[in-house]
Amino acid sequence: MLRKAALQTAPALALVLSTACSDTGREVSATASQPTGITTAPATDPSGATTDAPPTGTSTDTGEPTSTTSTTTTSTTSPASDTNQAKFDLGASDLGGGTTGTAEKGCKKVDFLFVIDNSTSMENNQAALIQSFPGFIDAIKNTLVDVTDYHIMVVDTDANGRCPQPCDEADPDYVKFCSAANYYACSAMLEPCDTTLGAGMLHPVGSFASNKPCPVAGGNRYMLPNQPDLEGTFACVAQVGTAGSPAEKPMNAMQAAIGEALNFPMGCNGGFIRDDAILVVTFISDDPNYVDKGTPAEWKASVVEAKNGDENAAVILGLIPHPELGCITGNDPNLTQGSHWQEFIEMWDKHGVSGSVCEADYAPFFLQAVNAIDQTCDDFNPPG
Repeated sequence: MLRKAALQTAPALALVLSTACSDTGREVSATASQPTGITTAPATDPSGATTDAPPTGTSTDTGEPTSTTSTTTTSTTSPASDTNQAKFDLGASDLGGGTTGTAEKGCKKVDFLFVIDNSTSMENNQAALIQSFPGFIDAIKNTLVDVTDYHIMVVDTDANGRCPQPCDEADPDYVKFCSAANYYACSAMLEPCDTTLGAGMLHPVGSFASNKPCPVAGGNRYMLPNQPDLEGTFACVAQVGTAGSPAEKPMNAMQAAIGEALNFPMGCNGGFIRDDAILVVTFISDDPNYVDKGTPAEWKASVVEAKNGDENAAVILGLIPHPELGCITGNDPNLTQGSHWQEFIEMWDKHGVSGSVCEADYAPFFLQAVNAIDQTCDDFNPPG
């Protein structure tokens, strides 16, 4: 693919926030560090059910990381000037599924999957993700000059949240999690796919959620290139709320979202995954525990299977805890603290980018991610 200008990434400056993860709210405070990369955290065994308890404090990186991988932190400085930024030109959209004919190297389609933790501590993180999306999608449109079609889908990290219908008024959490918008979660007209793990989000309900049907066009559970008000619609579906289970399982939600059971033609996500598109998975969670079922190797195998055995047809982006950058969540710094997710991201080598979920601004992370997506798109060999 012709890249009109190389994207320049400023030296990494991590603005680290102390992120409180409690059922009573979230307090944040900022400290600064200047790592040149991300220290590889050893994977640990599962440590039990997760909690949304507040951290006891943060630590700050005081020097160079002990090991640097292809997954690096991103700068919180302003993006490069217009003369240094990558230039994009999005072509006319092709709203169909797979294509036939002679395949040429390079991608013309991208399937974007966002897996968003909807536990009680994620209000600020969801807001930061929504704020960063317009710049990210503009960078994609301006960099991938041959891309003519994209799918964008959001899923959360549990099936039914803490407000299952009919709502249980005897539940001590009933008011906290279900009272938003005049108890909308208890009366909303939800479909079976709305309460299915891994199904595209259309109707977020509960505390801090959009609490309304989102105007996703085309009859799908994902957005297409001709989506009216793309940024506003993404904001609606990405505000998944904070009434989700405290046992967050982003990897299992990802597996379900791209799995065959939901992607057959009449499935909840029918048509989302395409053979002739690259897949970009972004997941965001602050869970300090290992709650996902399976191992990093098994999670990778699920993605590779979804891409018909081509591990070079996917990009994995993760915003997760990073203790070595001062991003510690929960009450116990000795918990897994995202090391299992870091191991998963590093399995993708140059196709993986890891960042701190505690950052106040995710824009630098996504600007770096554009480089990985662009290179993956350049090298993609679609099936002929």
